[in-house]
Amino acid sequence: MDQEYTKKIHDYTTDPSFLSPVIDYLPASKTVPTPEKVLGDVSGAPNMLPYAGDVYKYFRLLAASSPRVQVFTNGHTEEGREMIAAAIADESLLKGAKENGERLAQLVDPRTIGLDDTKAKPLIDASYPVYYITGTIHSTETGAPTALMELACRLAVDDSPYIKYIRSHMIVLITPVVEVDGRDRMVDIYKWHRANPGKEWPRLVYWGHYVAHDNNRDAMGMTLDLTSNVLNTYLDWHAQVLHDLHESVPFLYDNTVGDGPYNAWIDPILAGEWEELGWLETYGTK
Repeated sequence: MDQEYTKKIHDYTTDPSFLSPVIDYLPASKTVPTPEKVLGDVSGAPNMLPYAGDVYKYFRLLAASSPRVQVFTNGHTEEGREMIAAAIADESLLKGAKENGERLAQLVDPRTIGLDDTKAKPLIDASYPVYYITGTIHSTETGAPTALMELACRLAVDDSPYIKYIRSHMIVLITPVVEVDGRDRMVDIYKWHRANPGKEWPRLVYWGHYVAHDNNRDAMGMTLDLTSNVLNTYLDWHAQVLHDLHESVPFLYDNTVGDGPYNAWIDPILAGEWEELGWLETYGTK
């Protein structure tokens, strides 16, 4: 356990009920740096909001110090800012990622194997899933990048049985900042607001490049570079799950799917899983 980092987690957390045994400590490593190396403090510390470039710097430090982490550029925004994705897993899984992707591609389109279950089974047995996490699709939802920095550190370093199981059974992909243009604007405003207490801070008309909150609906129109970059990463890796981290002030809040009626083309199984996931994540039970 990293004693100093862990102490700060407890000092900065306003109520013990917000902690759990999963996140109330940070594992120690002699070779892998913690987010504090880049941020100057722990992830989520008060009065600290890093630019996307600082977040990327930490992910690349992880990749340089651990064979369990790889970082690549997965596109650029309309304004030329870089987007990244980090792949985290046991070294053997990362080395076999290309072959794993080829197997998953056949399972994604079973016409390639003649809809033959006997051909699908060995592909399933030899393959491992990909879990894709994205953060800060909305620029004003500021917590995901630093949370994902710490999550990446935990996945790379922790030797708890459940973390070792995750590392050895799947690849976790992380894009810590989706709306990079808006994130950097948000950090600018945050820094200005802190330097000018009591003054009305300038509000953004557009968070990113002529887009605001509804950029998460752009998956239906595919007009934005950020949407294409995330979708291409999802498709290139044949991920089974795309988990986007939104933020909704300090409430136990899971999703805005609602109770329907749903689009007729949405599978009823999917709608049922939304509700099941919501109850599980919020209340820890079905």
